[in-house]
Amino acid sequence: MKIWYHSRIRAISVQHSGSHYSEGACTLDRISPTGDLAFKKVLASEENKDVLAGLIGDFFNVEVEELAIENPYSIDAYMELIKGEEITVLRNTLKDVAATFKTADFVSECQIKKTRFYTERSLLYPLERFCRNYDKSEHMQIDKSGRPNRYSGMKPVYSLNILGYNHFDDEDALRIFELYDPERNKGFEKCLLRLGYFELKKPNVETQNQKHWHDYFNTGAVSPDAPEYIQKAGRIIDFVNLTEEERTVAKSLERAQADYDLEMYSSYMDGVAAGVADEKAKTAKIMLGRGFQPEVVAECTELPLESVLAMR
Repeated sequence: MKIWYHSRIRAISVQHSGSHYSEGACTLDRISPTGDLAFKKVLASEENKDVLAGLIGDFFNVEVEELAIENPYSIDAYMELIKGEEITVLRNTLKDVAATFKTADFVSECQIKKTRFYTERSLLYPLERFCRNYDKSEHMQIDKSGRPNRYSGMKPVYSLNILGYNHFDDEDALRIFELYDPERNKGFEKCLLRLGYFELKKPNVETQNQKHWHDYFNTGAVSPDAPEYIQKAGRIIDFVNLTEEERTVAKSLERAQADYDLEMYSSYMDGVAAGVADEKAKTAKIMLGRGFQPEVVAECTELPLESVLAMR
């Protein structure tokens, strides 16, 4: 059974979900759950491993035991970037999480805006992860002759890509791909790769817990009937629960994103203006070629008469 659900993303000038920014002061109710700071603080902190375990279980329907997070969240790395005034680097830090548990490895990435070749990139990380275990002796089985079997240590890999844009042409929020033979309608012998895509703009979610995650990533708000680990995620991103250093980073990220959005908008408008000017020039040349008087051409295209005369 699928739950048809639509979550409205709040639109506030120069903001991400749950936050707003004004020049001279940064006022945040909560930091953006899809921003780098929140994504890593919530899902890659040692003290929040229950949240990550819940996320993995809710999307891949597996029991997560002996969870270990790689490169755990630390505010010190962010503060170093701020001290070095590397705001651009801070804004472009990767929103990714990597972990291992008893039966598989897990990687997750949050991609808010569409980029070229994202499908290829989304395959690279889990496949690199799978191949990496070939050399990990602690995972290998020992054969009868006492030698380790390298292939035995290659654990399954689960990947969850959280997307802030429409990637596939349907209304399903979640897609999970596995190795499969379409001609014979059979799956692979072993489930070694599960590649998931969770699209936040899509309304159709599969389970109640996925609906709670859909709410959380879109707005930062969490329903009272959500599991405790998702409610915990909502509490973590409340601005009042951040340390002073985390508040400093959050404000810097908001300013950096606002500057970037303004820069992108200005570039877009410059491109639009250049495109309009090119079209007017083309029209003017066509009209002149067909015998229209320069004065008429200038009036119709709204170009200066001097420019039209120069074209002639």
